[in-house]
Amino acid sequence: MSSEAVLKKIQAPVYPLTFNKIIDKRAPLFLVALFGTTLAYFEFAIYGFLTPILAHHFFPTDDPTVSLLKAFGVFAVGSLAKPIGALIFGYLGDTQGRSITLRYTMIGVAIPTFIVGILPGYYSWGWVAVAILILCRMFQGIFMAGESDGVRIYIFEHFGHKRPCLISACISCSAYTGIALATFVAMQIPTEGDVWRWVFFASSACGILIYTLRRHLIETPPFLRLQQNPQPPIPLKNIVRSRWPSLLRTIMICGTVGGVNHFYFFFQGTYLSKVLNLLTLESALQYSMYLITLYVLTFPIAGWVADKWGYAKVGKIGGIITLSLAIINLLIIKDEFVSLPIMVLTTISMAFFVVPAYLFLTQQYDVNIRFRSFSLGHAIGSTLFSGTGPVICLFLWQITGLSYVPFIYFSLLITMGVSAFIWRARSNAYNAWFL
Repeated sequence: MSSEAVLKKIQAPVYPLTFNKIIDKRAPLFLVALFGTTLAYFEFAIYGFLTPILAHHFFPTDDPTVSLLKAFGVFAVGSLAKPIGALIFGYLGDTQGRSITLRYTMIGVAIPTFIVGILPGYYSWGWVAVAILILCRMFQGIFMAGESDGVRIYIFEHFGHKRPCLISACISCSAYTGIALATFVAMQIPTEGDVWRWVFFASSACGILIYTLRRHLIETPPFLRLQQNPQPPIPLKNIVRSRWPSLLRTIMICGTVGGVNHFYFFFQGTYLSKVLNLLTLESALQYSMYLITLYVLTFPIAGWVADKWGYAKVGKIGGIITLSLAIINLLIIKDEFVSLPIMVLTTISMAFFVVPAYLFLTQQYDVNIRFRSFSLGHAIGSTLFSGTGPVICLFLWQITGLSYVPFIYFSLLITMGVSAFIWRARSNAYNAWFL
C-alpha cells in the first residue's frame, strides 16, 4: 500500500482522539509498541539487578567492591554507546520513517542478550569473556537509543493529541513495568549456579517474537504528511547550531531522568546492602521491586494531573519536592539509617517530574527534525549521567569514605533537571508536535 493510501485510510479518525477511544482499529499498534518497550527495558535492566551475580562470574577479585565497580562499569557502557544509536536511528527515523526503526531495534537488543546468556565466565575464557560482555552491552545501548525514543515518538504521533501527558505516562508505565519485572525475576535467581542464564535466553526469544509482530506497524500520520512534500533532510550541524538551547535542555532533563532512575532503582539497593551493609541484598531487591511498582502505578495519576494543571507546572513542582526529599534522605543515610516512608514519598514525587518531562521535551521539535534532535539530546544526557551514575557514586564513596556522598550526586542531578524546567519559557500550544 502506498504512503498516500495509508494516510488516506488512517488520517480521518486520528484527530481528535480521546484516551477512551484508544482501543480502536489501531490498538494493536499501541500494544505492540508498548510490549516491545517493556521487553527492551527488561533486557536492559536485568543486567543491573544481576550485577552482584555477574560480577562474580566475570570480575572475580578478593575485594567485592572492586568487582562491583567493574561490573557497573560494563553497565555504563550501554549508556555510553547511546549517542551512536541516536545518530543512526535518528537519521533513519527522520528520513525513512518511525516504524522502520522499531522493526529492527528490538532484534538489536535481543541478540546481545542471548549472547550474554551463553557467554562463559572469566574462569573459562578470561578477558575474552569480558571483552564480549562489553561489546554486548555496547550494542544493546546502540539499539536501545532507537527503541526508547522511537516508541515514544511513534505513540505520540499516533495517539498523543488529546491527552499527551497521559499517553506519556502509558509509555513510561511500559518501560518501568519491564524494570519492575526485572526486579522481581532477579529476586528469584539464586546467587550460585547458572540459573540466571535462562532469564537471558527467555527474554531474547520474546524479543524475536516482538520483532515479527512489529513488521506490521504502519507509519505515523505526521510523518506521512511530511512525505507529501519531501524536502532534503536538514544537516545535523544546522540543527545543533539553530536549536542548541532545546538540545541543551533535552540533555539536562534526560540526564536527570535517567540518572535518578539508575541511582534510585539500580544502584541504591546494591549500595545500601553490599557497601554500607544497612540492608540484606534480598531486602534491597524487595525494596526496589516495591518502589518500582509504586512508580509505575503513580504514572497514570501524574499524567492525568499534568494534563489538567499543565505539564510545566507539575514537572517543576514534582522536581522541587523530589529535591527536598533527596536532601532529607541524605541526612538519614548520614546517620546510617534507611527510611522506607521517605523512599516511598521520593518515588511518588519522581513520577510527577518524569511524566511531564518527556512531553516538555518532545514538543520543542518539529516533525522533520524530531527524532534526531530528541534522540541525540537523550543519548548525550544518558551518556553523561545515566549508566555512569553508579560508577561515579562508587568512585566518590571510595575516595571520600562518606556514606552520603552518592546522595549528594543524586541531589545535584535533580537540581539540574529542575533548572532546565525553570529555564524553558512557556511553550506554545501542544499542537507544535504536529506542525
